[in-house]
Amino acid sequence: MKKYILLFIGFALALASCKDPNKTPVLTFEKATVGAYPRLVKLTTGEFDLKNISSTALKYEVEFVDKEKGSLVSEYVINAQYIGKNVNKDMIEYKRVPKSSFTDSEKGFKGVVMTIPLTDMLSAFGIDASETAAGDNIAFSTTLVMDDGRTFSAGNSSPTVRGSAFQGYFTYNGKLTCPLEDTQFTGTYLLSYADPDNAKGGFGIPFVEEEVTVEVIPGSSTRRHFSAGYLPVFGPFGSDPSFDVVCDVVVWEEYNTGLGCGGGAIILGPGEPSPVDISNDNVITLNIVDYQKDGGCGINPIKKTIILTKK
Repeated sequence: MKKYILLFIGFALALASCKDPNKTPVLTFEKATVGAYPRLVKLTTGEFDLKNISSTALKYEVEFVDKEKGSLVSEYVINAQYIGKNVNKDMIEYKRVPKSSFTDSEKGFKGVVMTIPLTDMLSAFGIDASETAAGDNIAFSTTLVMDDGRTFSAGNSSPTVRGSAFQGYFTYNGKLTCPLEDTQFTGTYLLSYADPDNAKGGFGIPFVEEEVTVEVIPGSSTRRHFSAGYLPVFGPFGSDPSFDVVCDVVVWEEYNTGLGCGGGAIILGPGEPSPVDISNDNVITLNIVDYQKDGGCGINPIKKTIILTKK
């Protein structure tokens, strides 16, 4: 039965992928569970450069989507929390951007172009630069305040709005890291497994052993992704997993497969970060936890190690 459920979901996803790619989602506010949201227009820089603390900043543009193209939004509030190796700080209010500071996007929506310097954030948290470390993260959470006093955030927005189709940008992260050149940790790699027998646990190997193309994720110099056939025993199905090269380690990023056995989706979570020399990208080791969430399939989490070898 599990096999048929997985195949049915995969078939449904395949049908969805055949839709006209030129058509974009249209949010019907009468049926939506959110009245407004910030839509990501452009992510210029999505990380903080530890090598240039005095000048590094997050840079992005959002436009506000409501019934009147953002005209009903009165304030854009940004909160932040510092999560680090040496120091942690609770959520604080970082900035309130009033309606008078909104600009018009190319599509005619009200919005803002934000620049958030790392020095501003450290000052707001009362953190000295010497306390920072590679891999530290500043977690941002934003809220739209409407003219009528209502507020909208990730907590009361629709999951659909927060997904990739609508580009809802209520929450985001600013990681402290060591930037890479676009030529590093990119190109053609052969995907294999460090322990082939263990990798077959559960429904079998998670990804097809084949050549994959590793590419930069826009907005970050350190995050990479690749397309690979997922769950070959039933498919394979298209997938786009990602990982992050954080100075001296490589970290797998949680991947939602979109497939399951009637209890949500199978999640491939991050395992232990693997050591890396950023001057040598010939081999990338990715430690994952297959079935971190099993999607109702009755499978316990399994540690697996993916090896990407440059061709």
